[in-house]
Amino acid sequence: MDDKGILKAIQTALRAERAARLFYLKAADKASNVKGKELLLELADFEAHHEQKLMELVKSLGAAKFIPYDGKELLTSRAEGGGVSQKEAHPQEMAEILGLAIDTEKKAQARYQKLADSTDDPLGKTMFERLAQEEAMHHRILSDEFYTLSNKGLWVWAE
Repeated sequence: MDDKGILKAIQTALRAERAARLFYLKAADKASNVKGKELLLELADFEAHHEQKLMELVKSLGAAKFIPYDGKELLTSRAEGGGVSQKEAHPQEMAEILGLAIDTEKKAQARYQKLADSTDDPLGKTMFERLAQEEAMHHRILSDEFYTLSNKGLWVWAE
């Protein structure tokens, strides 16, 4: 992919990250329990971080160079949590929302992997691979939550 193609793909990814952030914020408003809200807000924060880094990348590519990306870690991990699982007041609605989010994360992972495969720049390749890994992590987390919401009506985030 040439520089113009990469820039166009990054602009597409930037719009997708912005849309994902807004999606998670709206979904958090619909969640009836604290665990669900926390997870969705944390994912919104993650997408905001990706959006910020992609904007920095677009600026740096004006000078024909990639920027380093160290990634972002989840603030809450399943190992740190605890407490009792909480029922969701609207598990079917939230499971549908999570289904959409899972699809979005899968597409984002593929988009970043394609960008990683399309660049020879070591910083660019590392950044896009890390972004793909982060989107894959979101996909796994959301898939776990989808399962428990669909089958038990519970959020298990941070347990």
